[in-house]
Amino acid sequence: MMIRMFDTDRSGTIGFEEFCGLWGFLAAWRSLFDRFDADRSGNISLDEYTNALVAFGYRLSPHFVDTLFRTYDKRGEGAISFDLFVQSCISLKRMTDVFKKYDDDRDGYITLSL
Repeated sequence: MMIRMFDTDRSGTIGFEEFCGLWGFLAAWRSLFDRFDADRSGNISLDEYTNALVAFGYRLSPHFVDTLFRTYDKRGEGAISFDLFVQSCISLKRMTDVFKKYDDDRDGYITLSL
C-alpha cells in the first residue's frame, strides 16, 4: 500500500528519492504513534487511538471509532501495532477525502440515494 503511495513515477518500484520520501513519512508517523502510546506498550489501545484521532482534528462518533479500531485489531487484543495504526489512519484519510467530495455545503452531512 505504501509503496504505491510513494511510487511517483508509477513504475511499480520505488527509487532512492521515492524511498527517502517513504522513510520520512514513516518517521513522522512513528513519532505520532509514540506520542499517543501513553503507556509505552508499543501498541495503541482504543483510548489512545481515540485521543490520537481527536488530536488530528477528527470529530467522530465513539461507535465509528470503535468500529474502525476493531477493523484493525483483528486478533481482538484491544491494541493495534504501529503498522496497523498507520494503515487505519491512511484508510480514515481516504474515507474523509471521499466524504468531503460529496459534502457540497461542508456541513458534515451527505445525502446518498440508491
